[in-house]
Amino acid sequence: MPSSSADIDLEDAKLSKEFGMGCLTIKGAHLWPVSQLVWEGTAPFVGATFLCEALERWPKTSLLRIEVFRLPRDKDHLAERIKWYTRDRKTRRIRIADGDLFDDSMLLPKAFDDAWEQDAFAKSKGQVIRIATHKKFAVIFRFLTQSGTLLDHPIFKRLAKNILIDTSQWVSDVPEVVESRKAKSKFKESPLDEEQEAEMWQVVGATLKRLKLGKIKSTAERLGRVEEEIDALRKQKSLSQDEQVDAAIELGSLVGQCFCWELDWEWCNLANPSGEEDYCVCSPDRSLAFAPVDWIYELITNGKRPLNCVLTYNMIEAGRLPPSRPRAYQRLG
Repeated sequence: MPSSSADIDLEDAKLSKEFGMGCLTIKGAHLWPVSQLVWEGTAPFVGATFLCEALERWPKTSLLRIEVFRLPRDKDHLAERIKWYTRDRKTRRIRIADGDLFDDSMLLPKAFDDAWEQDAFAKSKGQVIRIATHKKFAVIFRFLTQSGTLLDHPIFKRLAKNILIDTSQWVSDVPEVVESRKAKSKFKESPLDEEQEAEMWQVVGATLKRLKLGKIKSTAERLGRVEEEIDALRKQKSLSQDEQVDAAIELGSLVGQCFCWELDWEWCNLANPSGEEDYCVCSPDRSLAFAPVDWIYELITNGKRPLNCVLTYNMIEAGRLPPSRPRAYQRLG
């Protein structure tokens, strides 16, 4: 089943002003103080967790979870989720952190009309669940804060006012994010020096010749041949660590250069925030990066890891990886 998923760091970015989520349209989200978005979207289900920044009145974890179901297609999944959310539900009314006994008018999105059957309850002083069911859809909201109040939380109160419903739409794609300020990269990049570049080309040329890949122009086929070579190396139980490292250098250099040939990626030396430097290839806008030699060494030495060179390349070429900000150097592999 086609799906769209992402785990997006919003430290230097913000949600778009308006985006779709299943049958919902959420407006004003660019004002939400969100630090992280976790998204899962399919044809019958969309789920998202919005993690809030640490704020003065809400210094501990607070989050908004929204789940949208398409009915009757996803009715079994809905039943499972309702069972999970209603476990340990109290029969008595709960006094929430705001000091009031919870009632079902609190945190009520105004867009839900009489066509929706509604249920709402507090599970604790800092957690409220709302369930809205329609003949074609269902929506579950989870409002959670480990400190501070609920009703005036900057995300929760804005959601209740700025959510729209369109039963003719279904949006499962990850919403776009907008860079909110010029982000200072935590990584330091420098180009390969002449010696490194000459060594890389020497290794790539020798590996192409050894694997008889000179006449094969398809990158996917070349990477498939690399995966076959890794599989064969995994079966050689007598390989020393030095032999594994040598193989990783050969195959990793070829894999990295395959990405450069076909995707316009570039080799560089990349130092992480702690100062550790890797020999990497990076996407043109530096949103993505990976250390090919380290990646291939891990694949050779860890037989439980799936061989995913071809899959990773195909996903990048098709634009199916989760979005990442320029100069984020999000690591793959």
